[in-house]
Amino acid sequence: MPTADIFEFWAQMPLGGNIHPADKPIFDRLNPKSHGFQLDCLPASFTGPLRTAPVVLLYLSPGFRPQDATGALKREVQDYYFRRWQGEEPIPEDHAWAERRTKYFGSWSDLRHKIAVLNIVAYHSKTFNDYSVLASLPSSRVAIEWAQTHLFPEAEVGRRVVICLRASAFWGLERGRTYEGNLFAPGVTRAGFLVRNEARAKLIKLVKAVI
Repeated sequence: MPTADIFEFWAQMPLGGNIHPADKPIFDRLNPKSHGFQLDCLPASFTGPLRTAPVVLLYLSPGFRPQDATGALKREVQDYYFRRWQGEEPIPEDHAWAERRTKYFGSWSDLRHKIAVLNIVAYHSKTFNDYSVLASLPSSRVAIEWAQTHLFPEAEVGRRVVICLRASAFWGLERGRTYEGNLFAPGVTRAGFLVRNEARAKLIKLVKAVI
């Protein structure tokens, strides 16, 4: 049984590992063409200092760029991911994807140390269509359970700000709702950007005050 502590779970990963040991038996049974994951990359369940980040953004899965696969062969990239799996590493300075999605909150040079991104799926893919695999992968179940039992309660009592920007139903949230404390599932675009409305302005103001 996988542990519900996300950091203990990812501490089981060996340096340079492409698949979490708990997920490997499931992938061994699945047809690679059915799930579409790029298993030659390094898993990206989360990025940023998730242990302590005052702001956490929830997404579905990491995308895929060719350099995700080529980088996985380089020792310096493997070392970085190994540190990243411990939950304290800031988001890389050149992480354009994260910088674009947080630009309303302030300076990226500061934000990268204070914001974390948590995905349901740890594995890279160009597109994600097989939602049934979420229930079978221990890594996905751990991400959801840890969010629901640890992260969401922290947000509800105001210790963190948690904003769901993709796949709200799979996180156990309802899009368009503001929950108790600092837990939000706002209106978003398919790419995971906040929809322009009054709620967005209030959310941006809150995040700026927190960071």
